[in-house]
Amino acid sequence: MQTKVKDLMTCDPIIVSSNCTLKDAAQEMGTADCGVLPVGSWDKLEGIITDRDIVIRAVAKGKDINTMKVKDCMTSDIFYCNMEDTIEQAAKKMKENNVSRLVVKDNKGKACGIITFGCLLRKSESKEEIGKVVECAVGKKAA
Repeated sequence: MQTKVKDLMTCDPIIVSSNCTLKDAAQEMGTADCGVLPVGSWDKLEGIITDRDIVIRAVAKGKDINTMKVKDCMTSDIFYCNMEDTIEQAAKKMKENNVSRLVVKDNKGKACGIITFGCLLRKSESKEEIGKVVECAVGKKAA
């Protein structure tokens, strides 16, 4: 049986407002022990903010994370998969869009979670499936 995204995804992650500060977003990431947060609301996602967004777009440029807003640093392009997709399908979508995280939609098309490449690797119990995920992600067979 193929593992589905719904089996490995993070359900209902913390969502931050586009008007919250980067410091607040980073603190939420620390609390949730994650590197990505959806921005907006489940009914209307505006983007995602990653730990990398904060470091590259703010910290590395000497911006003040105490005052800079998430909307000034977030990634507006959101890529999705469905909760019923296999983990191989999710890995292919990540590769096609050059991302390592996808927002997950439920059967009604509503956002309901996050799946990351790390999740696919760490939470999958089948070495064969992990090999297929890596193959999908890199486009060739894993050794």
